[in-house]
Amino acid sequence: MSMIPLAIGLGVAAAVVYGASTVGQHAAVHRGEQSSGEVEARHLLRAIRHPRWLLAFGGDAVGFMLQVAALSAGPVVLVQPLTVLILPVALVVGYLFFGQARPRRGDLLGCAAVVGGLAAFLALVGRPGSGHSANTERVAATVGFLLVAGTIACLAVSRTRAVVKGAVFGAVAGCFFGTVGVLIDGASDIVARRGLEALLDSHRALVTLFGIVVLGVSGIVLTQASFQIGKLAATLPANLSADPLTAVVLGAILLREHLPVGPWHLVGYALCLAAVVAGAIRLAQPVAAAGAPVEAARTQPAGTSGRMDT
Repeated sequence: MSMIPLAIGLGVAAAVVYGASTVGQHAAVHRGEQSSGEVEARHLLRAIRHPRWLLAFGGDAVGFMLQVAALSAGPVVLVQPLTVLILPVALVVGYLFFGQARPRRGDLLGCAAVVGGLAAFLALVGRPGSGHSANTERVAATVGFLLVAGTIACLAVSRTRAVVKGAVFGAVAGCFFGTVGVLIDGASDIVARRGLEALLDSHRALVTLFGIVVLGVSGIVLTQASFQIGKLAATLPANLSADPLTAVVLGAILLREHLPVGPWHLVGYALCLAAVVAGAIRLAQPVAAAGAPVEAARTQPAGTSGRMDT
């Protein structure tokens, strides 16, 4: 019996939990203040001690466990793209629990674009089947390259406009998270073949664990920094497009999961990505919370709220 329906169900559940957590984390880190576009460690440390941030981070832990279960049951090229559902979920959670204005027609169209692009992609991919264990040297080279390239990219935009910085931080974090998904898929294959103890008794497993921890922590730090910058209209679309794109490409290269690559399939993939990005950009546009001043509304993207209970 195929495990793909279970994998997709768990992946959707993970996206729902991640989406709810994203709203809480952004509210705790950004606090609705007019952002200067700078990342200040003092403000980040203050935010992560707030009960709402801790609760949201606990939600991230639950989402991570659901995602691990999903990747254990199905291929990363199907599971990781489900993360794009985070934005539609954040829109609903922001409206129901964070005082955001009722979603408008444009917001609903953005949701339709994200969900439609994802559904079309899953239909194009079909059933990719099981992958293979990744080569240790390739995994190490990939992790090293991403860390170096990501560091260079972030340093290169450290003194640029907030919108550029937010987009780059979001894209780098998305690449890191997408790679973590691939590594988790590879680690689950090791456990399935040799048991849990195998994660600590081989060079390949240790390299995989190192990549998961380092890229995962780096992605979390970049995400929180991008929340402080406050330009989610640039950050989230970059993050949520780079994440599945990286996972799909590396899943096909490192794990050799089958991905149809005919000319029409490539055109279809591009159209799906364009639909998801367009929908994400629309959903991340600032909207006014009910009764909120216009100036405050400029820092409140769809699916988030700057209002905090203190």
